[in-house]
Amino acid sequence: MALLYFVLCVGAITTLYPFLLMVTTGLKGTTDQSDNAIVPKYLLDDHELFGKYVDDKYADDKFNIASNAVGTDAPAESVEKYRQFLAQLPVDYWQAGFKNAPNQVTGKLSIRYHQWLRKRYKSIDDLNKAYIEENVGFQTVSTPAEPFDLPQWQPTPGKKWTEWQEFKQTLPAEFRIPVRTQWLFQRFLASTYKNQFAMVPQGIAGSAKGFEEIGMDLAEPDTQLSRDVGGLLRDFKVKEQPRFLSNSVESQWSKFNGNRVPMPIGAADRAFLKANASVVRKEFAGRNFGYVLDYILLNGRAVWNTVLFCFLAILTQLTVNPLAAYALSRYPIKASGKILIFLLATMAFPAEVAMIPSFLLLKDLGLLNTFAALVLPGAASGYMIFLLKGFFDSLPQELFEAGSLDGAKEITMMTKIAFPMSRPVLGYLALLAFMGAYGAFIYAFLVAQDQKIWTLMVWIYQLQNSGAPKSVIMAALSLAAIPTLVIFLCAQRVIMRGIVLPGER
Repeated sequence: MALLYFVLCVGAITTLYPFLLMVTTGLKGTTDQSDNAIVPKYLLDDHELFGKYVDDKYADDKFNIASNAVGTDAPAESVEKYRQFLAQLPVDYWQAGFKNAPNQVTGKLSIRYHQWLRKRYKSIDDLNKAYIEENVGFQTVSTPAEPFDLPQWQPTPGKKWTEWQEFKQTLPAEFRIPVRTQWLFQRFLASTYKNQFAMVPQGIAGSAKGFEEIGMDLAEPDTQLSRDVGGLLRDFKVKEQPRFLSNSVESQWSKFNGNRVPMPIGAADRAFLKANASVVRKEFAGRNFGYVLDYILLNGRAVWNTVLFCFLAILTQLTVNPLAAYALSRYPIKASGKILIFLLATMAFPAEVAMIPSFLLLKDLGLLNTFAALVLPGAASGYMIFLLKGFFDSLPQELFEAGSLDGAKEITMMTKIAFPMSRPVLGYLALLAFMGAYGAFIYAFLVAQDQKIWTLMVWIYQLQNSGAPKSVIMAALSLAAIPTLVIFLCAQRVIMRGIVLPGER
């Protein structure tokens, strides 16, 4: 007996592990979604949290992360002064951090930007008209690009860029990444030498081991450098935007700070994270789930459509199947056995086999893109009819005979005797109908391609197709599993009685 319980416990754990992995993956991001750890590492380790934080801030750009890891040993006074410097730095001298990384849709900046736009515009149509775009929702509005490292880059003038500059002014210091001349020079060198660091002249490379470690001093006369180095500097000065050279961020920082020490960017990142570690952890853990809830509740009528579909599916299946089973039980005919075999035969084929014929039939009837197309093909179930007929056959016939002697009609005996005594099995079949309707995806997408009647599962599929990373999809599936999990936990007794009683009878 102990061995049996041990095997059952192991089986339960192996069943629970994939579900836990799905939920915890929803707590992760694009950088750690594939590590298969049950507990995200950043929840337990401050070092992992800092790595995830800088990945998020610099959009997982390893070059930018390394280049901005300067001034890590600066004192607290210098960090506070640096934050004050960022607060007064002109908006066109810094770029916004926390943008979407590749294959990411839940960047901290994007979420904040979309919330700002919702307060400014009443609907997505008003925004599209103002920006001359074709967004399907606020979540699809992209943040304007800021490629300051591209030579002579200029923004596209228009209302979107103007309002983007206005939005940037609302960002706190931790969102602001100064456009340093040193970083621009490093990017220039990486582009010039096609990311081949070995080709960089020694006069420029110095003791650096990568492009992101190369320093520069534009005040240094070219005569102190080799001819090649001098040429590189001249090319950089010609190609780069003059405002970043004549009034560089470094020179503005030196005037503000009173000395020429490097900006404490790395120290500022660590100081902010240390002071707000719990807040950052909660934001990382809930970001994907918040995005999915926002996506589901604001796009279309996914929740309402799903609730209505499930209700209609339960209603039709608990109407058609009990009536058919009651008729076969109370009024048996010679062909009853053949009818049952035919009903059982439908269980031998997967539902996908009947999808195309059902689609063509619904098309001929003009029922596509309606709730009738979702509900009617599944109204009758061979399994439910077979199960209910066996249950009705097991009911005491004396009850029906007594009802007949009292003058009760057949409909009265069905509703007052048969159905009340069949509540456990009817409850079990209602749960089956709910789970079938709630989890329907392929068929629901096939016969109802109009977004106005898309169900929750179809919207989740569209979320995946839109390029959402695995962590967001796992968060969506975790939220989608909550209704079935709650109903299962609340209806365990009904499920067990529905399974056990037919077998006992």
